[in-house]
Amino acid sequence: MTVAFLWSDNHFVFAQNAVTRNEVVVDFPNTVTFELELAEGSGVVDAVLTYDVDRFSCLDVASTVPLDVEDNRVEWEWVLTRSGNLPPGTTLWWEWTLIDANGSEIITPRQTITLMDDRFTWRQLEADGVHLYWYEGDAVGPLLLDAAVSGLDRLESEMGIELQDDVQIFIYGSSEDMRDALLYVQDWAGGAAFPEYNTILMGVPPRLADSWGLEVVPHELAHLVVDQFDRSCVGGSRPTWLDEGLAMVAEGEPNTDILADLAEGINRDAFEPLRSLNGAFAADHDQAGMSYSQSYSVVDFLLETYGAEKMQELLHVLADGVGYDAALEQVYGMNVDGLEMAWRAAIDAPVRRIPPTPTPLQAAAVPTYALSGLPQTVPTPPAAAEPPPET
Repeated sequence: MTVAFLWSDNHFVFAQNAVTRNEVVVDFPNTVTFELELAEGSGVVDAVLTYDVDRFSCLDVASTVPLDVEDNRVEWEWVLTRSGNLPPGTTLWWEWTLIDANGSEIITPRQTITLMDDRFTWRQLEADGVHLYWYEGDAVGPLLLDAAVSGLDRLESEMGIELQDDVQIFIYGSSEDMRDALLYVQDWAGGAAFPEYNTILMGVPPRLADSWGLEVVPHELAHLVVDQFDRSCVGGSRPTWLDEGLAMVAEGEPNTDILADLAEGINRDAFEPLRSLNGAFAADHDQAGMSYSQSYSVVDFLLETYGAEKMQELLHVLADGVGYDAALEQVYGMNVDGLEMAWRAAIDAPVRRIPPTPTPLQAAAVPTYALSGLPQTVPTPPAAAEPPPET
């Protein structure tokens, strides 16, 4: 039962049905409209809407919107195209502070709603803190949930990194369906990760679930798990080669494309300077693929040579805001260039003459995106190997 209020002698008096309507109307992913209706004679002249969403934030401050009451109605539209995309599965809460002519006020009971992409009828499975939603293909959900759990097991066994908070994975039946749930997304994107919401969106057609899906789901999940492991409010970041290399290790054994890239890199001396992979990878598809394979190999070298505890230490040091070179020197006793030299020697790659160290680059911003087709440009690093073109 909803408790509402009337005014009497400058004080609120509880009265049934004074607030006759207190709802939100969601036009996902574009707007959320808050609607409040009051009974005649309520005495409310002003209202303040307070709302927020459940997410990780270094500034835990809810938004407030002062509003006038007109004809016993209050309405306010939250335009997400201006404030930013909310992924499906986001929990929104809101409450109203009601004010009378004398300035007396009271707060309505807090309400919550989970925002969903209601274009589809979602099915759900859960295991080990992974909540997977899908709507197309009976086998897709169980198959990809198993891939996600296997990726978590690899992160824990090989790196000692465990899932801290539950995550949500939404599997769309096509990349187009997924992109329609996002604002300002590149037309090559096949997936998006929202680390602060612990949510992943992927476009995985059923026919690709047992191929590309088995790679991209643990890859994107690894990004979230690593983000949870070293969350920081001091502005720390990770070099892209480390971020993507960890995610590729979570996929499991290297596939034939990775092995071919590594063989080519050794035989033709085709590897990029590791320092150039601190930031965004190249837009060229083939060059980007080599960058991912190289990143996998470098991270695999660190794990095999120095172990999981050193990797955890590196992640924590980077989260504290230490620069890339200084962090590597603190943990491994070598900077980015020294790491490249040690890695090249370990895999029998040609020695590269390394010039003086320039100013380190910083990692690219989130959300990260996964390729769904050959991109013309890649403004952010693709988060996984692309799927074959859809037919």
